[in-house]
Amino acid sequence: MKSLGLRISVIICAVLIAGPAHAQEKPQPAPAGLLSDLRSKDRSERREAANQLGVLRARGALRALVEVLSDREASVREAAAFALGQISDPAATGLLIPLLADPESSVRASTAFALGMIGDRKATEPLSFATGDNDAEVRASAIFALGLMRDGAAVDELIEALDDPSFDVRYDAVWALGQIGEPDAEEPLQGALVTLDLLRIDDSQRQAFRQAVQFSIESLRTEVHARATKPGSNRPRRATGIVSDSRYTPPPSRPLGIHKSVRPAITDPALRAKAGGSVKLRVLVGADGKAVRVYVTRRLGYGLDRRAVETALQYRYDPELEGGLPQTTWTDMEVKF
Repeated sequence: MKSLGLRISVIICAVLIAGPAHAQEKPQPAPAGLLSDLRSKDRSERREAANQLGVLRARGALRALVEVLSDREASVREAAAFALGQISDPAATGLLIPLLADPESSVRASTAFALGMIGDRKATEPLSFATGDNDAEVRASAIFALGLMRDGAAVDELIEALDDPSFDVRYDAVWALGQIGEPDAEEPLQGALVTLDLLRIDDSQRQAFRQAVQFSIESLRTEVHARATKPGSNRPRRATGIVSDSRYTPPPSRPLGIHKSVRPAITDPALRAKAGGSVKLRVLVGADGKAVRVYVTRRLGYGLDRRAVETALQYRYDPELEGGLPQTTWTDMEVKF
């Protein structure tokens, strides 16, 4: 199927953050001006203040953002829910869960996204119910959240979602199954490639879906291998896994790099709106070359924020080496659609 007239370019770039590689990412205090703007009579100012507090991950704004969850304007409630997800304080979980029943689908979708970012296990059952929401973006966000939390109990419903009428729901189910790493999902994932032909989708979406299936199947097989080679089942190895060519040469050092990239799929809402631009992320890359944590520092909406986070978590990185030892490193990443 030919493109719907929208030319999509996806560019990923990673820029290393200056400073110690193992420095902790500390949430920022809440600026008084933004807290004041949350009480503005202008809804756009309230929404923008909530978004900025999320970018700062301002824990001091937790109470103020929770109060805004009951704002009369849906766009403000949506921004507050999203911001609470970026702050990622489990104290907000119980206050966010009721918003999964908000009358506005955009609020329900951002709430599901936020609960996934927080990762509190008491949200798994409400999120499970949200996978049956009548809005596709809500279902997709709930599936994303369950995958982010690696909820093994969700595997059956994720497999069922591989036949959802929405492309976005199917894509996120593929991604989530790869995150959970349940070997029983491999056959349904293979089958998802066959049923994909029944959907009328953009060529770029089709290509990205096939890549996502391949990535998830590789992840499943890696999990199986890891379980079969637990400590004690084979000979001991050094913790770093690094063997120098020569003991007398200086240990290597290198900056963070990208070992394997993926192409994210644009979402159906973004295609319909012909939306483009970039999502900016803050990514913590572990010493094993996998993304440990991802935060959104500039939003696009249309489900593209979720898709950008999925992309960063699918990447495989060459971790920074310092004195021959792999480091945990924060990096900025920009995903352009």
